[in-house]
Amino acid sequence: MDDITCPQCKALNQPDADSCNDCDRSLLVGKLTSLGMGVLPKGFVWEMRPGDLSLGRNIANDFVIPSNLIAGEQLRFVYQGKGFSLLDVEQKSRCTVGGRPINDATKLRDGITIKVGVEEFLFNWSGEDSREVPRVDPLANHLQLMLGVISEFHTSLNLQEVFNNAVDAVVRLTHTKRGYAFLVDLKADGEMELSEVAARRIGGKALTDEDPSGYTISQSIISQVVSGDEPIVIEDAGAQQVRTDTMRKFKLISVVCLPLVTFNHRTGKKRVMGVIYCDSPMPTGELPKHCRPTLQMLTQILTATIVKWQNYEKMETLFNTFEHSVAALEQDLSFVQKDIEMLQARVSEPDGINKISTDEIQSELQTLNARVSTAVTSLGRLQANQ
Repeated sequence: MDDITCPQCKALNQPDADSCNDCDRSLLVGKLTSLGMGVLPKGFVWEMRPGDLSLGRNIANDFVIPSNLIAGEQLRFVYQGKGFSLLDVEQKSRCTVGGRPINDATKLRDGITIKVGVEEFLFNWSGEDSREVPRVDPLANHLQLMLGVISEFHTSLNLQEVFNNAVDAVVRLTHTKRGYAFLVDLKADGEMELSEVAARRIGGKALTDEDPSGYTISQSIISQVVSGDEPIVIEDAGAQQVRTDTMRKFKLISVVCLPLVTFNHRTGKKRVMGVIYCDSPMPTGELPKHCRPTLQMLTQILTATIVKWQNYEKMETLFNTFEHSVAALEQDLSFVQKDIEMLQARVSEPDGINKISTDEIQSELQTLNARVSTAVTSLGRLQANQ
């Protein structure tokens, strides 16, 4: 969700703000409460603020349900000033409002039940003039997001999806505007080489070269994290008195850089294999106290998932190479067999024009022996690589 506009004074606020920075009125206009019919516990609450909201399985959604019965983006809540209308993005008739399928934009009324797959929610509208701010435990929402992250990692079809989901999750947790995932390669001379594997912006969308971001990443902060394997979280550079040349030049106010650390089980040494880097030209605001351990947990899960996928890709490459080599070996042996049969036929012929001489037999046998030796060597190499 983007920055939200206060319905009363029209001031811009952070996406997760509870009350307006200017007029102090509540920004919570409604809520969704789980009825406990699916993976979400009964009584779990999502707060709704004045803006369009999305619900689905992907991490980039405002409301994440870690279930394969839910589409990547299943529902969209469209804010219309005096309430929300609901759209079924997937349009496969798996969602109902008040027991009726969602065919077109459906206006939501206070107290109505929404069903998404097997999940059920009670919708409540508190209105834009509400002064009461409902108390919802933010830790519960963070834990729910982590469940969604874990679910997405396990159901990802490739490593690229894993990186995209990880960056989306960090951008969302830290209230930054864009994020990157880099793999790190330290050269023998100590130089650091970064390989970009994901570039995302707020809202779970790809960040392309054409996006007018107008600024670049802070290489010095990434270098600090790689060399020290500790995260750096700058919520407000001005208040924390942290400024790098890049941050000053491109007016970066908040920067989050998280290391992806692996351990060598034989030596016990740590290595930073990559980083997640996010930043924003606006302050993130003070992050909740449980945000940092959540980020640490996220990077640990991500690192384990990356290693798993890398091992899988290595095994897949090895298998494909083995399969190709076996096919080539079989073809070569079939040619050797045919040559032996032809040689036998010529030896068995009576004296005549096609009769093979002793010298020719010796030469053919040497050629066949060399080809068989090559095949045996190839077979031994394949067995050693298994």
